[in-house]
Amino acid sequence: RDPEMSRGLGDVYKRQVLSRFSAGTFCFGGTMRKYLRFVSQSVLGMLGLSVYILADTFFIANYIGADGLASLNLALPIYGIINGTGLLIGIGGGVRYTLRHTRGDENADSVFTASLLMGAVLSFIYVLCGVFGAEHLARLLGASGTVLQPTTVYLKVCCLFSPFFILNNILTAFTRNDDAPGRAMAAMLTGSFANIVMDWYMVCVLNAGMLGAVLATGMSPIFGVAICLTRKRGYHIGKHRIFEEIPKISAAGFSAFIGEFSSTVVILIFNYLLLSLAGSTGVAAYGIIANVALVATAVLTGAAQGVQPLISIAFAEQDRRTLTKQTRRGVVTAVLLGALFTVGALLFPQQVTAVFSKGSAELTALAVPGLMLYFLNYLVSGVNLLLIARFAAAERSRDAAVLSLLRGVILVVPCAVVLANIFGLTGLWLAVPTAEVLSLLCGLYLLYREKKSEKTALQAV
Repeated sequence: RDPEMSRGLGDVYKRQVLSRFSAGTFCFGGTMRKYLRFVSQSVLGMLGLSVYILADTFFIANYIGADGLASLNLALPIYGIINGTGLLIGIGGGVRYTLRHTRGDENADSVFTASLLMGAVLSFIYVLCGVFGAEHLARLLGASGTVLQPTTVYLKVCCLFSPFFILNNILTAFTRNDDAPGRAMAAMLTGSFANIVMDWYMVCVLNAGMLGAVLATGMSPIFGVAICLTRKRGYHIGKHRIFEEIPKISAAGFSAFIGEFSSTVVILIFNYLLLSLAGSTGVAAYGIIANVALVATAVLTGAAQGVQPLISIAFAEQDRRTLTKQTRRGVVTAVLLGALFTVGALLFPQQVTAVFSKGSAELTALAVPGLMLYFLNYLVSGVNLLLIARFAAAERSRDAAVLSLLRGVILVVPCAVVLANIFGLTGLWLAVPTAEVLSLLCGLYLLYREKKSEKTALQAV
């Protein structure tokens, strides 16, 4: 090891790091094996996680109809907020745990306890909202007429199962950061497979309608939780200064929450604009696009989350060379995956839409061009997600939050409103790609500013 990397570290920490290197735990040097293991398993896990929403879309579109599809799309923002809460706690807690554990902190387990406490309190709030405010939320989201009742059902059950959604996110994130990405992947895939089977049984066999679809979705994370808990874990319940960790977890995971919350904002704005531009059929068409896009976003998010523990470890060890190398690998992966999704949408829009449109010519006519234009955003959005994960993993929470807010809210909302007013539906479909390009420019500037400040600091020394 380069002696510069160990400068400022205590003897205990040096011995721990060297023992882990000798055991191969944190072995980066000269190989892609660890990177590929973490990223591939994270991508597969996130892909599986997105499949249960896609399964809902398929079964609802083909067995419940256009009203069910519109209800699902109207309810997705609340699901996004619940899932975003789990990501905030899970990703934030995972980053904090890895940094403290790698630095040899004996009280790193307090991060896990603080994460569980945050999850319990916020889950309780969501459960109360589901019990007492589901119909009010449905009306607030734009549901009315025949769409109101199924939207209310979906929201109520989704909120009641929020503790499992949040706990699943916490445990999978900590499991991944505990050097067990394979177990985290297995948890996600098991839950997704269970959801598909239960969706088929409840919607197709029992004919339970919207209630059956959302029950299948709500119960699926229970399987993931069980998988994570049935292993020997490096993280445990700790009691040392738990409350001091809560703001630090929130800061580290805020960008992950904003990333999910941004999807909620986009869906709300798009639904509002589409109702005036194309009516409920336009909302149903966007429901197809948004749910297919969930798969692409999940894969790119998985790639970013997969490299996060590796970046956190390199940062904690002051290994700038490895940090840069892992960031570059992440960028290349994001560009290749994003290009794959964009090309797929351009070449096969009819085939993708036909899976969910149930032969409706009007729905297909709206969804096909929308899918082609909307998916242009994946040429750059994966790089933005990677930069956000990189900033958060290297304790640059402010930069991560700024970039998340830019791509998720600050830029996409005015782009949607302005472009829709000028170019109609075409402009609306191009709003997200435009916002992602502008966000990438800002993200590259933030990265340049970080490099410049580091260079200045080194020159001063």
